[in-house]
Amino acid sequence: MNRYLLTIVCFMFCSMSFAQVVKQGEKFMEVSEVEGKVVFLKEIQLKEGTSERDNYQILREWAKVNYDKDPFRSSVRYDNRNREIIAKSRVELVLPIDTKGVREKMIMRYRINAFLFQGKCVLEVTDIIYLYENTKSDKQPFPRLIRAEDFITDKQLEEIGGHLEFKQNTRKSTFYFLNELSQDLESKFGY
Repeated sequence: MNRYLLTIVCFMFCSMSFAQVVKQGEKFMEVSEVEGKVVFLKEIQLKEGTSERDNYQILREWAKVNYDKDPFRSSVRYDNRNREIIAKSRVELVLPIDTKGVREKMIMRYRINAFLFQGKCVLEVTDIIYLYENTKSDKQPFPRLIRAEDFITDKQLEEIGGHLEFKQNTRKSTFYFLNELSQDLESKFGY
């Protein structure tokens, strides 16, 4: 147990020094990298006047509603001892209309870790991979699977000739989805 807590504390200190930690009520606005991986972190205050056990039950219920319904779309694991959930899922992102008037779609796979720590619920979204399937034509020079690190980071957007608009639209849709997801979790804790 102590080893687990020490690992979490070390991870939190490392993450906070390199990643954007979004506070309650704020939105994701930057793509942060920790040790070369895209990571989104958000801290949400636990419900006041509620025990840690009851707060964990709120987190479990949220995970159950969002990730425990369709085994073909997502999976969730509950760690009751450490008051943590780990979920893997995918979502179809509808990108904004580009300058050609085309609205592309991307499948985004991701992993969520959410746990209670020092009076807060910490939401971590990582392991983001995009699945691009252009059904109209295969003219886009993208691999079928695209890691977020290779597509939506500031460094990738600065590269010349790298389909900037498509990358920007994917980034916008990713932010939109993550902000809606975190806002939904905040509402469960009464904010």
